[in-house]
Amino acid sequence: MARRTFTVVDIAEIYVHWYAGRSKSQVSAALGVDRKTIRKYLASAEKAGITRAGRP
Repeated sequence: MARRTFTVVDIAEIYVHWYAGRSKSQVSAALGVDRKTIRKYLASAEKAGITRAGRP
């Protein structure tokens, strides 16, 4: 199992793609990151009430 280091820019790009309305699978494919990793980073945003393509 390989580990990858993420910078703030990488994580911000995940949020930008997701907020634009793309699904987690689409974000995963576009950025070349595992879907479980995408889900991990988006969990805090979803918990805070942030939704895709709109305001909470």
